[in-house]
Amino acid sequence: MASKIKLLLGVIFAFFIIIISILVSSSILKEEAVENYLTISKLNAKSFSKELNQDLANIEQTIVNIKSILKLDDKNENINRRLEEIIRAYPQIRSMNILQNEKIKFSSNLYNIGLHIQNQNFYPKPIFDDKILKINTPWIGRDFISGSDVYTQEESFDSTTQSFIPISKKIVLGKEEFDVIINLNSDYFKDRFFSNISSSEIIFEMIRLDGVLLVSTNEHRQIGKKIKRSDLLQAAISKNQYTGIEIIDDVKYMVTYILTDSYPLSIVVKLNFEKSLASWNKKQYNFFIITTIIVILSILIALFFFYLYNRKKEQELKLQKRQIQDQEKFKLLFQDSHFLATVIDCDGKIIEMNNLALEFLGQTFEEIKNKSFWDLKCWREEDKEIIKEKVSNFYQKKYQDELIAINKFNEERIIDFTLSSIIKEEQRLLVIIGLDITVKREKENKLKQAYTVFSNTRDGIMITDKNTTVLDVNKAFEKITGYTKNDIVNKKVSILKSVVHTKEFYKKMWKNISEKGFWEGEITNKNKNGALFIEWLTINTIYDENKNVVNYIGIFSDITEQKTREKLLKEKDYALFQQSKMAAMGEMIGNIAHQWRQPLSVISTAATGILVQKSIGINDPENEEKSLNAINRSAQYLSQTIEDFRGFLKLDKEVKLFNISKTINESLSLSSMNRKNKQIAVITNLEEEIEVYGIKNEFIQVMMNILKNAEDALVDKKSDKFIFIDSFLEDQKVVIKIKDNAGGIDSKIMTRVFEPYFTTKHQSQGTGIGLYMSQEIIKNHMKGKLFVENESFEFMSKNFTGACFIIELPFK
Repeated sequence: MASKIKLLLGVIFAFFIIIISILVSSSILKEEAVENYLTISKLNAKSFSKELNQDLANIEQTIVNIKSILKLDDKNENINRRLEEIIRAYPQIRSMNILQNEKIKFSSNLYNIGLHIQNQNFYPKPIFDDKILKINTPWIGRDFISGSDVYTQEESFDSTTQSFIPISKKIVLGKEEFDVIINLNSDYFKDRFFSNISSSEIIFEMIRLDGVLLVSTNEHRQIGKKIKRSDLLQAAISKNQYTGIEIIDDVKYMVTYILTDSYPLSIVVKLNFEKSLASWNKKQYNFFIITTIIVILSILIALFFFYLYNRKKEQELKLQKRQIQDQEKFKLLFQDSHFLATVIDCDGKIIEMNNLALEFLGQTFEEIKNKSFWDLKCWREEDKEIIKEKVSNFYQKKYQDELIAINKFNEERIIDFTLSSIIKEEQRLLVIIGLDITVKREKENKLKQAYTVFSNTRDGIMITDKNTTVLDVNKAFEKITGYTKNDIVNKKVSILKSVVHTKEFYKKMWKNISEKGFWEGEITNKNKNGALFIEWLTINTIYDENKNVVNYIGIFSDITEQKTREKLLKEKDYALFQQSKMAAMGEMIGNIAHQWRQPLSVISTAATGILVQKSIGINDPENEEKSLNAINRSAQYLSQTIEDFRGFLKLDKEVKLFNISKTINESLSLSSMNRKNKQIAVITNLEEEIEVYGIKNEFIQVMMNILKNAEDALVDKKSDKFIFIDSFLEDQKVVIKIKDNAGGIDSKIMTRVFEPYFTTKHQSQGTGIGLYMSQEIIKNHMKGKLFVENESFEFMSKNFTGACFIIELPFK
């Protein structure tokens, strides 16, 4: 009975102890909740302080860039336009203004130009260095042209009023001084705060260190006025940041003040104390009730099972001990980890090994149990003694090395080997942890190889960030551009930009990079000395796993000398082309002279006949009409001849479709008289509807050159002089064959007939450029082929041999 009374008293005493503990715990938890909210306040303040520091640092860098703009460009419209371009990248900026003698001279907002702005409200007031960043009181409105300083307003303005914050910094350019005033968008900072904070109970404020409220998300706070003296703010000024509880306007807040790194600003994040803890207090009450009920039920259940507990205590203790041991072993061996784990005794005998290590060996635990660790088949012979020596003489806290191990596939793997010791049940055991770092080492080697290629390739390579700021360049880049790595790193790639290309060119280039991820082409840039050079540039975009742009890589070759050689080659080809054409013109003029003799004779005879009849008084209208018709036909023939000649001389460089059959016939017409005089017959077999792309006059010149070559080859032949011309389609190619029966080309000179200035005739009879230019036109201008071969054939029951020139052109 006494024991039951003692037990009951003990239960009652325990009940009160538990209730008191719950109350104390609740109080502690409440303090922890307050600490958590203070931590939230501190973290948010740090986050926004970091962002504000970055914004202000970027703005200071922008002011440095503005100084460069003023130094490089003295045209007002250019400077204003550059200021407009700058603020497009900064949504936190309303406008950028450059003042001289307190008057706005340049501005991204043209309406601001000419306004007088006094800087009496800027803070801090400079004592020694007047080139520091200063912050003004807020202005009401969107910009200077429509706004006014809060201090000039008699009525109050709350935080919902549209406003901006002017910040100023003086810059010196030679003997001139300018004040750069950048108007910050107050709404931007509030919007950014709300975009990152889901709770409406958190208040964000920006305060100048002299106490002027610049920005607040509390609509009841009056911006532009000094706040009441705050002990926490003073503590933050001395310690850079301070977090605590403060009563503001009779409301209790959890507050964090944090100063910016180099600027006279403090970020304030406040949480309403009562509202933040309201839900927690309710939960605390519910927790107390539920916990009390649970405690009472637990005590009753405990009393019920008290005797059962005593009876089973020993069994449960043994079971619990065994479970703890099993759990320790399980944790020790990291069964589910990515490590190779083994436990051995001080003699090196294997006690335990995890599944990953067994999988690596390709063995079961029974096969390796109690085996010496250094005798495992995974170790190379030369490493076994080293491992044995390290294990047998291990008395330090930790040993780490890289070893080669052979897996079950007989592959050598690099293992990060770690040896340490533990004490278990007064027995010293060794734990071996291995990590397969083969892939890591292979990647490191590939990275070294890639860097070696990067450093030593002959092509210039430049790596930038997503904003085209240069991060790294190789030696070839330095050699080609003249810029060293120190000169170019952290600069924009526009430092290489020349004035050769238009804005539209660069716009299309970046559009292609944005849409396709790369661009390549020919571009002209300038080197460090200002000299232009031509490069073949390839730009590739590097993305992260979320397809966001991380870097751009530009690889380029200097092709300036190549382009110069190409230009000289084009000039040479043009000269040869003109020389060839002049030779063809000379031959055509001779043809025209021959062709005009007969029609001129007809005209002369008919006209003389009419005059004679008139002189002797004979009136024969019928005969006179015949004579006039003869004169007209001859004149038409002369006109057509001149038209053909004029068409050949036209400087027409337009690439268009033309009919092969008609063009070949024109070529024959232009040179027909020579063949008539030499009694050379032309046999054609032309498909009528074949058309190709090219410059028609150039193709005529090719045909005339080949025909002239055939005519010259046939000049010594006494009879049976033939030139055969065939055109047809074959495998989506247009094929034109021009062959003669002059006996063919000597095999010794067959490979040289298309060389420039090569001729078998006397210098006065040929230049040796006709066939060379013909091949250049067909190959480079018409994307075809021109070659020659000897061919034996039968015609009119006779056997002949001759040169066959073959033209192959792409079908339209």
